[in-house]
Amino acid sequence: MTNYFNEQPMAMKSFPGLPETIELEAKQQAEALEITNRLAAATGKLAIYYQALALVAFEDWLKKREPSLSVEKTEASLFNPDYAQAVNAVCNLRVGEFKICLLPTLGFSDELVTIPQAVLAIPEFAAHFYLIIGIEDELDLAGIRGVARYDQLAADIAGISVQGDGSYELPITSFSPKIEEFLVYLQCLSPATIKLPAVSTNRDYLEDVLKILTQQAINVRKWLQNQVDEVAQQFAWQPLPALSSLPRLRQSQGENLKDILTTIEVDIPAVAACSYRQLELAGTPLEFYAVTWPLPDASGDWSLLLIVATMPNQEPPVGVKLRVTDLTQVLEELEWQEDRDYLFMQIIGSEEEKFLATITAADGREKTRTLFESKS
Repeated sequence: MTNYFNEQPMAMKSFPGLPETIELEAKQQAEALEITNRLAAATGKLAIYYQALALVAFEDWLKKREPSLSVEKTEASLFNPDYAQAVNAVCNLRVGEFKICLLPTLGFSDELVTIPQAVLAIPEFAAHFYLIIGIEDELDLAGIRGVARYDQLAADIAGISVQGDGSYELPITSFSPKIEEFLVYLQCLSPATIKLPAVSTNRDYLEDVLKILTQQAINVRKWLQNQVDEVAQQFAWQPLPALSSLPRLRQSQGENLKDILTTIEVDIPAVAACSYRQLELAGTPLEFYAVTWPLPDASGDWSLLLIVATMPNQEPPVGVKLRVTDLTQVLEELEWQEDRDYLFMQIIGSEEEKFLATITAADGREKTRTLFESKS
């Protein structure tokens, strides 16, 4: 990393192109360390520490630059250890009526910055303004490298693919160095000017999002390539033969998979791959099928057909639910009725998308969750 200090006195702490700097005093570093230790996170402590440094630095900077404004951090993602580990950002801060998101980076010289997909895709995390906070911990220095509005960033990522770690890379030039304008916006702009996605009040969705961020996903593309997926193996998923030659899986009461597929009249191509697992939910045995195939003439797009079926001679498990959620919303939820032997749901996704399938017992107390993706 470039050392811009050279032989300058440390007190100058001047970095070319860095509009705002904040000296990290011992008490701020101690506060950040205390926040980190309080979370008792099993992993990612260093990343959480830098998030905490970004927060205390931003609070100090705002207090000095505009004493009439203050940071409301009660709902900050940093104070939820699961979110703090899953998303390298400080979301759900508020300054007045504006939502603020801090994106910590190491150093001040990188021309590309990493933006977690979650801070833009998840309505609860979306913010009116995003600030890049550079951290030079060894130099006891933080700096505001730039600021961007939600609508601007959403436009910037429109043509960019999500990386394997669930983030985007954007040039630092996507963020304005005009920090004075940001302060003016906080005092003069109406929050309605920057439209944010509607926040869900569905508690199931909020639980599902955390699983999407933290749970390992089954890569169904490996099934299409006749490869073993380790995550699927962990949950006892078993591959089935090609659907065109699929034998009868059950000979007694109830449908076999081929009969189910005929009944629901889904057009499944010969290249489709299928796996299934047996599970027990609140004492009820069930079969869970996942059928996937690539969509023609659509780069990376894929279809996922999920089926939850009864075992032979089993009464319909009335009240059992199948729900599918992506990062932004609950896509669909179905509840088992007396006249059905199965539930099914079809979802279409891109290579960037993950889908969490949740099967819930009738009493709502027991759940099983499976996360699916299709990536090369």
